[in-house]
Amino acid sequence: MKAARWISLPLLVVMVAACERESFNWDQLENFMLQRTIEKQPDGSVKMTFVGLVNVSPDKLFDAMSDVEHHAEFIEDVTEVKLVSVEGKKKVVDIKNRVLGRPNEARIEWTIDKAARRLSFRTVEAKYTDNSAEYRIEGSPDGTRSRVTTIYYLREKGGQPFPLYTLQTGIEESYLKAVAGVKRRALGKRAVVGP
Repeated sequence: MKAARWISLPLLVVMVAACERESFNWDQLENFMLQRTIEKQPDGSVKMTFVGLVNVSPDKLFDAMSDVEHHAEFIEDVTEVKLVSVEGKKKVVDIKNRVLGRPNEARIEWTIDKAARRLSFRTVEAKYTDNSAEYRIEGSPDGTRSRVTTIYYLREKGGQPFPLYTLQTGIEESYLKAVAGVKRRALGKRAVVGP
């Protein structure tokens, strides 16, 4: 009896995941933020989940998003990126960007899994931020559109000039700018990308 329960649980998980994929409306209008949830965590951090639909094939979108050493070329508010190291699926970069208009510098470790179309980052060192995130890109049945699910963790860091709730707003704005920049990179320099 116990063995049957263990066998059925993974099957149930696969069935639920399949139903979720099938129930997503791939015909709706492009929207970089279809869903947004914000949850305070027991440790005081904030978990932000965004789901967006982008009119770009998943492979092109993933290739642009995972080109982390060139983010300064196409993501607004990223002013400089320097590749520090590469080891397997991991890349470490030093980044200069703007957080709510203020200059910020950070060392970020990216993990890039092309086969699964997943990438994630964690802050190794930074003055104002202590963030991490995971991005999952799924393709529409016809392969022309992408659903992007982002799970973002924002943590309080002593000495930062902004309260956590203000940084949440900044993260949302930066996320929308980043998706627009990644889409433009995926489609080419002459692409027109709306808000």
